[in-house]
Amino acid sequence: MKSIYFLGLCLLVSTACWGQRISLEEAISKAIAQNPSIKIQRLETSIAQNNVFKGNTGALPVINLIGGASYLNNLTDIKLRTFQSDPEFIEIEEAGVENINANIGVQADYIVYDGQKSRHRLALLQGLSDIEKAEQEVLVNEVVLNVTQLYLEMLKLQNQAAFLRENIANSEVRIEKVKDRKQFGKANRLDILQLQTALNRDEAVLDDVLLAQNTLSKDLNFFMGEPLDQSVELVPVPLSLDLPDEANMLAEIQANNPQLQLARYGILVADQQLKLSETDRLPTVGAFANVGYLYQQNDVQQLARIHNAGVTLGISASYNLFDGGVRRNRIQNARISVDVEKSRQELLGESLLNQALKERQRLDLLQSQLAREERNLATFEEAYTKTQDLFLAGKVNNLALRDAQLARLDVLLRIDQIKIDQSKSYLILQQLMGKLVE
Repeated sequence: MKSIYFLGLCLLVSTACWGQRISLEEAISKAIAQNPSIKIQRLETSIAQNNVFKGNTGALPVINLIGGASYLNNLTDIKLRTFQSDPEFIEIEEAGVENINANIGVQADYIVYDGQKSRHRLALLQGLSDIEKAEQEVLVNEVVLNVTQLYLEMLKLQNQAAFLRENIANSEVRIEKVKDRKQFGKANRLDILQLQTALNRDEAVLDDVLLAQNTLSKDLNFFMGEPLDQSVELVPVPLSLDLPDEANMLAEIQANNPQLQLARYGILVADQQLKLSETDRLPTVGAFANVGYLYQQNDVQQLARIHNAGVTLGISASYNLFDGGVRRNRIQNARISVDVEKSRQELLGESLLNQALKERQRLDLLQSQLAREERNLATFEEAYTKTQDLFLAGKVNNLALRDAQLARLDVLLRIDQIKIDQSKSYLILQQLMGKLVE
């Protein structure tokens, strides 16, 4: 894997362990090795690869052991011409006339000339194998992208849970402080109720975050081929965005994008199908050789018994003179298929380039937003710290502290979301350039 292992988010606070620790690299490795869809596609690819051999195209001789036997028992009425005046005919009428036939041998059939049908069939089989392999690459890229995006979404929720736990811990400390102040008459029950209400809201939001995290965990486990009820703690990794210039990015997409590679193989297969259809215009010449033994026994014929052992050689040729336009229609449709596959590739290429340009512009915008929010964070941190000190000193009420706390939490969550969005856009660009999995 390339580029994936340098993506992720830096945690701003430490997180509590709630399950098995797993890194992004481990999640991707498990998905590639164990994902059910990838396993199925690997089997499909193996089937297509196993079909690519000369014997599957009619290019090699076919040798068969042949044999047969028959027994007849009939009521027979035979009239024989004697070519004499008297008697002119001889009639034989017999019941239970037996006739026994038996033969055994080895026969070889070989196509001497087929207008290069076998060569085009082999190329077609190879093309179908390449398509299955390309589909496997596309599927692997999709699974890796899904796993990474799930990982990042779960990491975002994990960070949110950490921020909320920090808020909850601070709220619990403040409640105890206010309870102490109430004993000295410097606070009232309403102050405690307002702080408890804010604490309850944070706990409710934390429950929602943990529920969403648990749902995404099941999706991630499915992609990794792990038990769905397995809980995991995600290990953050440093975020590193190394973007190529626009020209190189577009060139990488044209050269390496898995979907474009699949489309190119589709054109090659359609072209081979056209060539194979055009060979129907040519004759087919075949040869055969037979080595065998024949036994025949007759009751009423003059030839009572035959023993025959030997070799038979032969050659056959066929050429279709008229098929009702089937051949012409097949060739015409094959040509249309080639044009369709080329049009699909062009349309796909334009769509992928457009998507890449939008993701690149989005990354530039997100970088500007991240810089602004990180500058704002320092202001909100200072405001929150000073407001909390004033609250503990009894100089401001809990509403002002709650506003400062929520403002700080909001900017932390925005920074976290921007980093997630950056990672997603970068991953999409890597997939478009064919560098997500190598």
